[in-house]
Amino acid sequence: MLIRLVIAIVSVMVFASCDFISLQNSSSQNLSILDTVIDYNSVDVYPVFRECNNCDSNQKLNLCFENEFVKNLEKIVNKNEAETKKEIFDTVYVDILVDNTGRITISKIHKSSEVIKDIPKFDSILQQSIAKLPKTIQPSLKRGIPVNSVFKLPVIVSVRSN
Repeated sequence: MLIRLVIAIVSVMVFASCDFISLQNSSSQNLSILDTVIDYNSVDVYPVFRECNNCDSNQKLNLCFENEFVKNLEKIVNKNEAETKKEIFDTVYVDILVDNTGRITISKIHKSSEVIKDIPKFDSILQQSIAKLPKTIQPSLKRGIPVNSVFKLPVIVSVRSN
């Protein structure tokens, strides 16, 4: 009787300890699996213009990139005159692609039918303006690897009639 009790206790200890070891092993496997999961909706470092190299944090880099981008684009777009028969005040959303080499292109323009009808050259003006942006840009980085990134840029279209 005593022998059966000892065997039962030893058996319970062996099976319980195997499960415990197994749980520890799977826990470390889960950590390594989590380490290989990549969030494709975010980047570690945003694209950077040369003027932004002195920023010391990712938030400042992102803000500097956005400010430089808008400042340069605004300077170029404002040189183009669009003629219309009526006043237009609208917001157009532009999907900007910064590829893994740092090249900036427009992937899509979301505009109203009013802008399409009254400013037929809008797309070409915007395309030419993007092409004139500074070429010295570092692409976004994800785990130290250059990656593509897309930004949605609101562009306020304000045209006075002649």
